[in-house]
Amino acid sequence: MQTEPTKSLVGEEYEVEIGPVAHGGHCIARTAEGQVLFVRHALPGERVVARVTEGEEGARFLRADAVEILDPSKDRVEAPCPYAGPGRCGGCDWQHAKPGAQRRLKGEVIAEQLQRLAGLTPEEAGWDGTVMPAEGDKLPAGQVPQWRTRVQYAVDADGNAGLRRHRSHEVEPIDHCMIAAPASASSASRSGTGRAWPPSRRSPRPVPRTAW
Repeated sequence: MQTEPTKSLVGEEYEVEIGPVAHGGHCIARTAEGQVLFVRHALPGERVVARVTEGEEGARFLRADAVEILDPSKDRVEAPCPYAGPGRCGGCDWQHAKPGAQRRLKGEVIAEQLQRLAGLTPEEAGWDGTVMPAEGDKLPAGQVPQWRTRVQYAVDADGNAGLRRHRSHEVEPIDHCMIAAPASASSASRSGTGRAWPPSRRSPRPVPRTAW
């Protein structure tokens, strides 16, 4: 007997309450029908409109982006990077959160992973549950520490250097990466000088990408 294909939910929008943080820059929410949503570009406690980016009817969970913030968190800020946001660069997970909130969220992710994977509380693991601030947390609003010394750029069909979009092979062309040290950021700026990289090839100065 032939079964009907499962309906894709990509593009569907849900108004949801955002719950706890999860690994990979996501927060957890549920649709009115109880289906789990892993939502990027949101913060715990917010009410948002989430647009599905991956998933289908009956799936164990869906992936989504917060495309409209109805009730923002007090920890929300305007992302300083012009390439951050739904459908854009898949690099930084928390540009829309204050530095202190970013540390707290990362600590919550570590605690959740310890419990889920190792069955340990932070205390049992010998960790006090805090993430220490990095040098640069006190920079003026709109600036971020240039801590990233290793970057690997992709090149699109037009020869523009950039970074991959989240869970995609598509390239987000950029002329600089805000968190990259100046020497690491320079490869991307070539496309803004009228000189393009060879299409469909990586920057000739790649080094392994570090975790964000």
